[in-house]
Amino acid sequence: SDHTNLMLGQPATGRVAGHVASRTLLLFLSTFQVAAHATLRSGHLPRAGTRHRHPANIRPVTPSASSSCSSSLSSPSLHRAHLRAFADVTTPPAQAPPSSQEDRGIFEADYPQVVDEAAMLRKSEFPIQPEELIMRTKDFMNKKLKDWGSSALSDDFQFIAPVVGPLSKDAFIQAITGFAVEVAFPDNNGRYYNFGVDPFEPDRVWFTSRGIGTNTGVFGGMFPPTGKVVESPPQAMSLKFNEQGQITQLTVGYVMDRMIGNTGGLGGIFGLLYAIGRPLPFPEGKPWKMSTRYKLFNLFGRLRQKFQKKN
Repeated sequence: SDHTNLMLGQPATGRVAGHVASRTLLLFLSTFQVAAHATLRSGHLPRAGTRHRHPANIRPVTPSASSSCSSSLSSPSLHRAHLRAFADVTTPPAQAPPSSQEDRGIFEADYPQVVDEAAMLRKSEFPIQPEELIMRTKDFMNKKLKDWGSSALSDDFQFIAPVVGPLSKDAFIQAITGFAVEVAFPDNNGRYYNFGVDPFEPDRVWFTSRGIGTNTGVFGGMFPPTGKVVESPPQAMSLKFNEQGQITQLTVGYVMDRMIGNTGGLGGIFGLLYAIGRPLPFPEGKPWKMSTRYKLFNLFGRLRQKFQKKN
């Protein structure tokens, strides 16, 4: 019989063979998913507060900062700037969830899933009013590096991008000076819009950038101009201020729609370099591509659903 053949290690026949095969595959797929979840929850991923090596994605703060970025740099001309681009990446420690309902936010009466921003900002104790913070943000983002002044950035300033930093004030200035984006894209325009103060962090201004510029100058002192117009995807950016009005943090390069623009969906300097044909020689400096393991994970998921439907 089919069951006897299976016990003897011989091929099964008929409906039992099909049933056993499907059950075996389901067991395998279930085991795979459990293992995948265990991996995601295990120490194989960076733990909160740990440091690990990761290529950094430096992005300028000048109007050209809004353009995307990604490309291959192999010449020593940009050596000093790129040493900073490979700084340690710090995974921030996990934050405790809000302890009370009030800490969770104030919500609109008719839309309990929508935050009442005005009400929350009225309760803010931050001394600089939202309108003033937005004005300061617009003023800073429209200035060139040489016009910032020595006190614009606080001594504890940090620059943070998706795969960069935090970088200190000195490291940040050294990096953007080395890239010389203003020279490479003299007509660059950050096209900043949607300025708003974060109701959960009243010292922080969020805004969006859709930078555009033409590569008519030498990039980083080594890459000749290409004449290409580079259009970046929408990127979320933010500035944080202290009570003295100094900038304590700049975040850039968080792409909101990778299908827009011609930077391969990359933000910051990585996108600029990719768009002019000089992609950086590592995965983070190139357009996103599904990994083999991710492909297998999706494949097993589809197969599992298929066999579950049959059974």
